[in-house]
Amino acid sequence: MGARHWKLLLIALTASVAMTAPAGAQSTGNRAYDRGYREGVDQGAQDARDGHGFTIDSNRVYRDGDRGYERRDGSRDWYRTEFRRGFNSGYREGFNRVRVNVQYRNDRWDRGPRGYQEPAFARGYSDGRKQGIDDGRDRDRYDPVRHGDYRSADQGYERSYGSKDAYKNNYRSGFRQGYEDGYRDGARRRR
Repeated sequence: MGARHWKLLLIALTASVAMTAPAGAQSTGNRAYDRGYREGVDQGAQDARDGHGFTIDSNRVYRDGDRGYERRDGSRDWYRTEFRRGFNSGYREGFNRVRVNVQYRNDRWDRGPRGYQEPAFARGYSDGRKQGIDDGRDRDRYDPVRHGDYRSADQGYERSYGSKDAYKNNYRSGFRQGYEDGYRDGARRRR
């Protein structure tokens, strides 16, 4: 074989190796992402059920980022990156699936029944219900919009929740619903 043939053979071999490497890496990346996603959904839902804040960075599984890693996956750092990407998405979904309704009992706020509710709505509901109970009990006029919490609508906001404008809209929706429920309960208590 001449030098030219060896060059062509070397080019063909290099090209075939280059084309198969990303596919293998992609499969490991999908595996790492999928594992991270599943772990994130579980951890986010658990944190929400336990009444914890939205705290991805402090989660040990996220920080370690290598659950399910095997040597055949290649670089541990690359696996961690993909795992954490999946975990972040899954955690957000799991956390947002679970809601903690807040109910006013014996002049204090306690956790109530659980179900789906995103954080802005939950916080707005809680704040609105408290204001509604106070207004109903004091025979103030029904007017959720006059309260400063309703107008600012950013109590409890964290950048990890996304757009502040969307948060404010959801907070106000929760506030109005909580205010209505609270006002009715407060009016009953004054009798």
